[in-house]
Amino acid sequence: MLNSMTDCEEGEGGPNSQGDGNPKESCPFINSTAVTDVEKSQQYENKSMALFEEEIDTSPMVSSLLSTLANYSNLPTGSKEHEEAENNEEGARPSKKPVKAPQLGTLMGVYLPCIQNIFGVILFLRMTWMVGIGGVFGSFIIVFMCCSTTMLTAISMSAIATNGVVPAGGSYYMISRSLGPEFGGAVGICFYLGTTFAGAMYILGCIEILLIYIIPQAAIFKIEGLEGPEAEIALLNNMRVYGTIVLSFMSLVVFVGVKYVNKLALVFLACVILSILAVYAGIIKTAMEPPVFPVCLLGNRTLVSKAYDVCAKVVEIDNETITTRLWRSFCDSDSLNATCDEYFTNNNVTEIQGIPGVTSGILAENLFGNYLKKGMTVEKRGLASNVDPDSTPSNTNRYVLADITSFFTLLVGIYFPSVTGIMAGSNRSGDLRDAQKSIPIGTIAAITTTSTVYMSCVVLFGACIEGVVLRDKFGEGVNGNLVIGTLAWPSPWVIVFGSFFSTCGAGLQSLTGAPRLLQAISRDGIIPFLRVFGHGKANGEPTWALLLTASICEIGIIIASLDSVAPILSMFFLMCYMFVNLACALQTLLRTPNWRPRFKFYHWALSFLGMSLCLSLMFICSWYYAIVAMGIATCIYKYIEFCGAEKEWGDGIRGLSLSAARFALMRLEEGPPHTKNWRPQILVLVSVDAEQKVEQPRLLSLTSQLKAGKGLTIVGTSVQGSFLSNYTEAQMADQSLRKLMETEKVKGFSQVVLSSNLRDGTSHLVQTGGLGGLKHNTVMVSWPHNWKQPECYQHFRNFIEVVRETTIASLALLVPKNISSYPSNGERFTEGHIDVWWIVHDGGMLMLLPFLLRQHKVWRKCKMRIFTVAQMDDNSIQMKKDLITFLYHLRIDAAVEVVEMHDSDISAYTYEKTLIMEQRSQILKQMHLTKNEMEREIQSITDSSRGSIRRKNPHTLRPQHSAEGGSLVEKTDDRSEAVSDPKQVQLIHNRNASKPTGSPAATSAGGAATWTDGKSTEKGKILSARTPEGGRDHLSMKPEWENLSQVDVRRMHTAMRLNEVITKKSKEAKLILLNMPGPPKNRTNQTNPMHNTVYQDYPFFADIQVMIFLGFGCLLAFFRLYGFGGMVFNFLTATFAIQWAILVQGYFQFYQDGKIHLGVINLINAEFACAVVLISFGAVLGKTSPLQLLVMALLEVPVFAVTEWVVLKYLRINDAGGSILIHLFACYFGLGVTFVLYRSGLSEGHAKENTSYYSDILSVMGTLFLWVFWPSFNSALTLKGDDQHRAILHTFIGLSASTLTAFALSALLNKNGKLSMADVQNVTLAGGVTVGASVDMMITPAAAYALGMLGCIACMLGYKYLSPFLARHCRIQDQCGIHNLHGLTGLISCAAGICAILMADEEVYGPSMYEIFTHRAPVEGNPKLHELQMLIPGLRAGLGRTAREQAFFQVAALFSTIGLSALGGIITGYVLKLPYLASPSDDFCFDDVLFFEVPPDYDSPLHLCNRTATEESAA
Repeated sequence: MLNSMTDCEEGEGGPNSQGDGNPKESCPFINSTAVTDVEKSQQYENKSMALFEEEIDTSPMVSSLLSTLANYSNLPTGSKEHEEAENNEEGARPSKKPVKAPQLGTLMGVYLPCIQNIFGVILFLRMTWMVGIGGVFGSFIIVFMCCSTTMLTAISMSAIATNGVVPAGGSYYMISRSLGPEFGGAVGICFYLGTTFAGAMYILGCIEILLIYIIPQAAIFKIEGLEGPEAEIALLNNMRVYGTIVLSFMSLVVFVGVKYVNKLALVFLACVILSILAVYAGIIKTAMEPPVFPVCLLGNRTLVSKAYDVCAKVVEIDNETITTRLWRSFCDSDSLNATCDEYFTNNNVTEIQGIPGVTSGILAENLFGNYLKKGMTVEKRGLASNVDPDSTPSNTNRYVLADITSFFTLLVGIYFPSVTGIMAGSNRSGDLRDAQKSIPIGTIAAITTTSTVYMSCVVLFGACIEGVVLRDKFGEGVNGNLVIGTLAWPSPWVIVFGSFFSTCGAGLQSLTGAPRLLQAISRDGIIPFLRVFGHGKANGEPTWALLLTASICEIGIIIASLDSVAPILSMFFLMCYMFVNLACALQTLLRTPNWRPRFKFYHWALSFLGMSLCLSLMFICSWYYAIVAMGIATCIYKYIEFCGAEKEWGDGIRGLSLSAARFALMRLEEGPPHTKNWRPQILVLVSVDAEQKVEQPRLLSLTSQLKAGKGLTIVGTSVQGSFLSNYTEAQMADQSLRKLMETEKVKGFSQVVLSSNLRDGTSHLVQTGGLGGLKHNTVMVSWPHNWKQPECYQHFRNFIEVVRETTIASLALLVPKNISSYPSNGERFTEGHIDVWWIVHDGGMLMLLPFLLRQHKVWRKCKMRIFTVAQMDDNSIQMKKDLITFLYHLRIDAAVEVVEMHDSDISAYTYEKTLIMEQRSQILKQMHLTKNEMEREIQSITDSSRGSIRRKNPHTLRPQHSAEGGSLVEKTDDRSEAVSDPKQVQLIHNRNASKPTGSPAATSAGGAATWTDGKSTEKGKILSARTPEGGRDHLSMKPEWENLSQVDVRRMHTAMRLNEVITKKSKEAKLILLNMPGPPKNRTNQTNPMHNTVYQDYPFFADIQVMIFLGFGCLLAFFRLYGFGGMVFNFLTATFAIQWAILVQGYFQFYQDGKIHLGVINLINAEFACAVVLISFGAVLGKTSPLQLLVMALLEVPVFAVTEWVVLKYLRINDAGGSILIHLFACYFGLGVTFVLYRSGLSEGHAKENTSYYSDILSVMGTLFLWVFWPSFNSALTLKGDDQHRAILHTFIGLSASTLTAFALSALLNKNGKLSMADVQNVTLAGGVTVGASVDMMITPAAAYALGMLGCIACMLGYKYLSPFLARHCRIQDQCGIHNLHGLTGLISCAAGICAILMADEEVYGPSMYEIFTHRAPVEGNPKLHELQMLIPGLRAGLGRTAREQAFFQVAALFSTIGLSALGGIITGYVLKLPYLASPSDDFCFDDVLFFEVPPDYDSPLHLCNRTATEESAA
């Protein structure tokens, strides 16, 4: 309230002050400025709620406000305005009488009109025919479909109607106020046309009843004696004449007044109700006493009743056979010997009951349809007929024929108008007392009533009436009676007259509603040429609209066929109903605050179902009529859109636009756009002058020329000041931007930011521009003007910050230089070139810019030239070929030139330029100046540098254009440009800032003026400008050049040369585009060595090294005479296998750019491959030479690498612990080798195949090494963090379980109850293998323990039973039992892993599941992937596999690995059998003496054992 202090409250000394600072009592406004305005104060006293004087025109009086609230009606926006306009128009005519308030209620205004329209012409004239043609089933489906559609539409309509007052033209208002004026007008016109054609259809039905059933003699064009098309034309002409007469009469009645229509409606409705009751009474009567309505059949063909007097060929009168009239119809004379029609001769005449009754069982015959083609005879089913298929039908006029070709969709189109009367009440909503209440209740009640009648009539008609009678459309076979009338009781005339008056009433209702609908549309003013039809009589009756309606209705009368008119109006009604449902569904889904219907029994799903039914029925009825109707609606829609009055009704389409925009923005948030969808979304940063005018208007011209990509454009500027004080200036700047954008035809948004300084304002624009995913990806800013001048220093500093901020934000930066020289949108280049200097690869944006520019008329005739730079080591010819190929794939036509940058001598100028840069940086680093001091010192250094350069080379230094080279570039005469570089100011602003080492080559349109990162130079002798030596020319000191970094000097030289080349090559170009790298993100150029992965991976590498060389080596030394061989051959094989695996695996997995990249991970993978070889080595331990082992490693590693590559690249499995790829592969490869190397001499064992006390101790040491470091083996390549943590825990638990179980089983299975060292050495390790496949998954500790126990049991039983079996029966001599420790346990591990995969879900794992099971992650482009990446940064796209699919691939990998390993092992075994590989003989197996120099007593334990055994046997 402090800022509301006004002149009334100026306080002490104010003009209105009374000494105490209080305002006068007579001042009614807080901010009243006049002391003497007492009269004005009294004028507003107690009448207005205005707090301030300027609000008096907008704030209402207290009484009027309360009155408005009490009479709140929630009238839809738009309808009230046109009613007020009408009242104002009438107010100008005092002679007019006031319009009487509407008095119609629900019964009279809605229910009865709906009943009368629905029970119109179709029920009485076509219902029985439809049942006969379509069958009871087919007809019931049609009726149910149509009634369901209208019921769903009525529910939607009720919701809309109870959401506010529905004035005159109710259905139109429902749609227009819900979907907008365009949809409302289009659908309103269509509904108007449908209602108008409905009037024509009712009139045609009325005339059909009159001329066919009541007074056939009244026909002007006589039908008697005419046949075929002539009779049809005569009937149509009669319909046209009488239809026009009836239309004129009805129009006159409607013109007189709607009250007469309402009075007549009761009479007409009474006839309808009586007729329906008569039908039901007749149906009931047929159950007791069926009426006598005989139908005569010839064969199975129905005869026209006019063709016979007696249903017989001849009759017996006084024992004399006399021919009948029927005979004469088919024969050429009365004689019995006359020549007759062949069909007449061959078939008998029978008479059947036309209405056999409801209990006759005729329903079964009428259940299914009997569709006829035009001209076919109506035949009875199941009745025999003798007809010659080759004969030509004759005397067809004697039979009842089908007048049209019938099919299911035709029946739908003809029947649907019988349910279209549901809006008869809403069309007359202007005459209703309470439309909001009456429309829902009356409409739904009427639909329920009529639907019940229709569905029951379908069944009852099929159960009562003979099929041939049902298919007789005009009753020709029942003496010309109305078919439904034959069923009525007490007389057919009840139905005839009832239906006649019903159609008359329905026609009057249509002629009443249609003009009012047109009047409502016209008064809204959305269709300009229809405004004349909004006028009417003094009482509001739409006179002109009635005249137009009658004229259009006459078109339907001219068509003259009820069956042809019905599908036409079905299209218009269905389209209207479809949009009513759409409007309700849209409002419900949008949940707008104003959507509060009193009718609660609606749902958006019901509305969508109704809309779908409407659309389906449109195309079912007639697909071409549907297309025409949609075309008409589309034309009207576009006309209103372009020419109609702009209306804002708060409609759902506007709400839908907001929702669609929100949805689209949310979709954009789901992930980055695909490369194909990328386009420049430009933020244009402009500056404004003191008058808030844009200083660089050509920036917007360039933006407009770049917008062939049709992307987002935001034009932003910053205004200095505060929001409270300078808001007006910001508004002026915004208006200036909008006006310039309109002038330059830039489609986008303007944004003005108020900030305390321009630098922060620009930063805010870069950070906050756009909304959600619709953000800019490119920033365009002009090169700072006069940046060398001291007064423009701040502008250049701001520019440098924009460069840095766009780099940090990963945005592209466009820097057009000398923007004032750019062409406007009105200019044209007839020739010239756009030169592209491709210096740094940027993903293709540099190629995209000229393509976009050339889409604009300004640059269309310019040709592209692309230059790239080749250094001394580059092959310029190959570079040109590659670039041409690249452009071909990009589909860009351009000339290509490769510029060779020769390594010429470095000039003294280059050294001077580099030295200045170094000195600036080093001086400021040592001075530790404040911000202001640093800026002053920079300026002094700059001035000193300029002076020294001029003193040194005043005559040789020529202008350099390193930053201004190219076309459309300002040519400067400042000779110090390349020396003094104010761009350094901001770059060295911070003490640790990175120094620029290259000249910013910014061109007239392109690329960011950016810098590369340079290395720090050695600190030489630094002289401050404030020292006594400050006036000395430091640059003349040649020795100081030697202290410069040659890398920095070389970069400066390259930049200088490049600018010279650009200036030379592109001198005549219209535009030059080049790209430069961004400034360094790491300004200090320091890294944390602890971030190197070696510190994370090396401990695992060391642990696995211990397992390979100590664990396996000691474990394989368990034979008493093969200790050297077990350990040394393990050492030899492991060393060779690791080196060989680095090369082979490197080729498949780490090969890039012709090189194999090495790292600790490579070594770990190589050690895994080595472990595979050593496990396989265990199967042939003691039976192979070192050369054989090396050959086996030489062959096994490539097979393993290929298998690993196939499984990991194509099958994509989870195998963290290597159960499949390491253990199973090694096991079955080794078994394949030993199978081929089978030695029959060792089948019963070998004398040296035993252990000793010391060898077992050594082997147990190897077991301990493996046991201790096995967790590292299983967790080395798992994800760091929780996954690795789980792997370590699960491995330890599994090993512990297998160890305890091994000790227990060893004692249990030994006859003496003692422990076996073989069990301790091998079985204790089984748990490490069995948990391998699921080691990083979320299995419980209990599961890991159970797997350890299970693996131990399998391994123990394998050693005891399976290994001897394989040796005896399968020729597999497994020396170390690798099949037990690695094969069986590996299979168990795979099964456990598959179970864990099948049970894995997000409920247990959370989002981290997709890190463990990477191939189950969503595919690229899936919205869920973006959500997961927000939770887990760095998550990569997967294959979108399900758990079952992943388990299937695990199984496939299992069998593939076993198959490939076994095959590779067998092949390797045959290679090892080659004689020159020095395989040991059976006698020297398991003995070191063959390959090693051994001590003399190495076999003493064996001799002692043999001697002891001999003595015991002798004793």
